[in-house]
Order: sequence, then structure tokens, then C-alpha cells
Amino acid sequence: MARASSIEELAGKLAINGAGLAATVARFNHFARQGADEDFRRGEAAWCLAKKDVWKPTRADERYVSPTLGTLRIPPFYGVELHPSVFASAGLVANASAQVISHRGTPIAGLYSAGNNAAHTEYGVGYQAGFSLGSGMTFGYLAARHMAGLN
Repeated sequence: MARASSIEELAGKLAINGAGLAATVARFNHFARQGADEDFRRGEAAWCLAKKDVWKPTRADERYVSPTLGTLRIPPFYGVELHPSVFASAGLVANASAQVISHRGTPIAGLYSAGNNAAHTEYGVGYQAGFSLGSGMTFGYLAARHMAGLN
């Protein structure tokens, strides 16, 4: 995961257009200040706004109007390159025991992933209804066996 002290530096680390990223962040910050994301409608779902009336801003230096949107302005800034997969656009890479694999390629002790939070690498050329449930049950079972020292 890239970390930087400015949006422009982050863009350089991610090898993306710095002016484009800065413009995107400025646009999002504008939406956050007005309390409505015109591009993706984030924060508009009823469950996001359920506590709107009891929510209190915690920063005196900026007017916050939404309990779910805030500006991107305080460093450090982080970014990660995402790679779409077959049916989910993200997920944690895991080994045959469902252990999450670090960016260094080694298992992270005590961290497991199964089901829809895992990167699906087993679909192949076809997808059958219920396959993610089967995958979740299988890798959940393998994770439990590994935790118990049975793998």
C-alpha cells in the first residue's frame, strides 16, 4: 500500500496522473462539504443517515454536514492498486488453509479469509449459482482445521 504526504506524491507512487487525482480529490471534497456525493450517491442510503439527527461534528475548523462523508485533506494519504477478478472486484488472497497471504507472499499468522471476503481464484471458465457459498464453507472448514492444528 502506497503512503504519501501529499496527493501528488501519492499519484507518483501509484504511477497515475497527479493532476487527475488532485482534481478527483478536490471534487470529492466539495461533495463532502455540501453533504451529497453527486457522482456515486455515497451517504444517501437510509441506513447511513439513521443517526443523522444525533450526529455532532467533531472538528471546528471545517463545516461537516454529513455523518458519512468527510474530506480527504489530512496526510498521510494511502492508495492501493485494485485488480478486478471474475465476480468480485476485491478480496484477500489466501492459501489452501485459508490463511491470508501478506504482500510479501507469506501467511499472516491468525488471519483467515473465506467466502466473499476472499479473492476468488477458483472459478475458472464458468460460474454456478451457490459456488461462492460452497467456497466459503470449504475454506471456512479448512481454516478451522488449520486453527485446530489438523492441517
